[in-house]
Amino acid sequence: MDWTTIIITNVVQPSKTAFGVREDTGEQVIVPPSVSKTMNLENADIIQAKLVPNIDKDGTRGFKNNVPWFAPLVSREAYDEAALHHTYSSLSEYEYPVTAEEAELPLAALQELYHQGRIVKMLIMPSPKAEKVIMWASSMEKV
Repeated sequence: MDWTTIIITNVVQPSKTAFGVREDTGEQVIVPPSVSKTMNLENADIIQAKLVPNIDKDGTRGFKNNVPWFAPLVSREAYDEAALHHTYSSLSEYEYPVTAEEAELPLAALQELYHQGRIVKMLIMPSPKAEKVIMWASSMEKV
């Protein structure tokens, strides 16, 4: 079981059940409340997860709730300060918000900087049915 990057798309209140998508395939993932509460997951969080098929109680791969993957274990990727400083410096070179792909920066490092309050994260929806885009900036002045 390898670690897979997951982007959290919805945290259901009050249960704290979280739903996300796999970064590599776009398939849906469910994170149980016990895990979501422990990690204090929020919408647009980027995490690493160990995934297993989401099996129905009768043992068939019925994709309970039409979600094919279940994440019993999640982690926020750990970065040392030097790697975070490099990511922050690279992001600071942009005078406007950018996506991780555009800046060629690791999502997990950006997420860690955001949780430390050092950068800004924006969740953009160009239209109600459009896919959400996550953008990053080194400060509010660049938003």
